[in-house]
Amino acid sequence: MATIQEEILNQIKRYDTIIIHRHQRPDPDAYGSQLGLKALLQASFPEKNIYAVGKEIPGLAWISSSEQFMDDIPDATYNKALVIVCDTANDPRVDDQRWRQGLEIIKIDHHPNDEPFGDWQWVADEKAATSIMIYEWYEALKEQGLQMTAEAARYLYIGIIGDTGRFLYSLDQEVFRVVSEIFAYQFDYQSIYLHMTTVSESAAKLSGYVLQHLNILPSGFAYVVLTRTLIHQFDLGDAGTSFIVPLPAKIDRVKAWAIFEEQDEGNYRVRMRSRSVPINKIAQNFDGGGHPMASGAWAQDQEEIDKIIKSVDQAILVDEQTQQVKDKLDD
Repeated sequence: MATIQEEILNQIKRYDTIIIHRHQRPDPDAYGSQLGLKALLQASFPEKNIYAVGKEIPGLAWISSSEQFMDDIPDATYNKALVIVCDTANDPRVDDQRWRQGLEIIKIDHHPNDEPFGDWQWVADEKAATSIMIYEWYEALKEQGLQMTAEAARYLYIGIIGDTGRFLYSLDQEVFRVVSEIFAYQFDYQSIYLHMTTVSESAAKLSGYVLQHLNILPSGFAYVVLTRTLIHQFDLGDAGTSFIVPLPAKIDRVKAWAIFEEQDEGNYRVRMRSRSVPINKIAQNFDGGGHPMASGAWAQDQEEIDKIIKSVDQAILVDEQTQQVKDKLDD
């Protein structure tokens, strides 16, 4: 019986047109896995039509090696196409809802598979990034004609750097093994790392504001609320605010944290992180989800912000009480 990785390759070989999607509000792993897979397939199957679609985010335009990095295709392209969706946990989050028009759908993702979709699903939530999965897919099946290129390796490296938080969140052997293999391809990985670890002067000032105004509860839960007016004052342009998410981790007594960012519609995007207490179930209660230690959610108003704060605060306290009981039993 074929493995899911082999079945994905079998499906790719059957189609002349392959359209690759990823999630809305893309991060480096969304772009990295999508564009890395595109470059890999173009090198492996030059006779096929391979497209990557979705909105272009100006602040991440540097990721692409070309001026226009998302393909603009007509609806008719989907008529006889295979669609591959990368790095997307649930179908409402897929960028460009035309993905449903494909003849068959393949889901490749590293988030918990709480909302399955697609005809074929390869989900490995133990992986640090979907970009790692794409590389290991190539690695496992390269004897069947898959071709890795420097361009594909560069995209996958960007994805891995992004979703591991520059190796702060995922320090396992597999991550570094894959990165070491990727380094064999000729691209400027040092410049990429530098680009992803430096911020503008405006971003540095917002970072200072976040650290100064961070609320830290006795439990070790930290949070900050950023209004639209405040964010506009820092004039970040297209850079976005994702760079502030790791900042609370620099404080030793912080165990979990959340960044509440007001949107133009008046609701709040919530970025949640934790050192050890799972927070993805809490995120699911607020129109979100993700990994146990890194999730996203939405708060409609201050009342929901307060509910999220209370939920995480209580989760930390319950975890501490559970650990204390366990320690006593061990003694």
